[in-house]
Amino acid sequence: MITNNNVINVVAWKDELVDAKGFAVNDPYVEMFWLPILGPTATWLLRRLAAGLEHSENGYSVDMEDLARGIGVAYSTGRHNPFARALHRCVMFGVAQQLAILPERTFAVRTHIPVLPQRHLSRLPEALRVAHHDWMHAVAQ
Repeated sequence: MITNNNVINVVAWKDELVDAKGFAVNDPYVEMFWLPILGPTATWLLRRLAAGLEHSENGYSVDMEDLARGIGVAYSTGRHNPFARALHRCVMFGVAQQLAILPERTFAVRTHIPVLPQRHLSRLPEALRVAHHDWMHAVAQ
């Protein structure tokens, strides 16, 4: 793995239960129900980070500026740029976790994410809550 101020290291977040019962990050479920919670930039970031793990199962390093430009957002040093906010949202909502800061920034990223927790489900518009109920009922059968 590379150590550089603009580089993060990415590894898979292994969680047997979520990996077995959850939804792949590129599943329509994520776009329909997690996107309103994560936000579009964080959702794209999650998908891009997880896609890299498809090609490098043991993890990889990526330049944050290149990654930010690749998902269409600006990057600058500091915590208040769109890329940093999206990465923070991924951590805040439990789809990524920061494992290390020094000597290198390393993030574990889910390749599957869980069913939307009730506390987040309650924030969705009524139509999406109904759609979620119907979706989960169809999956259960």
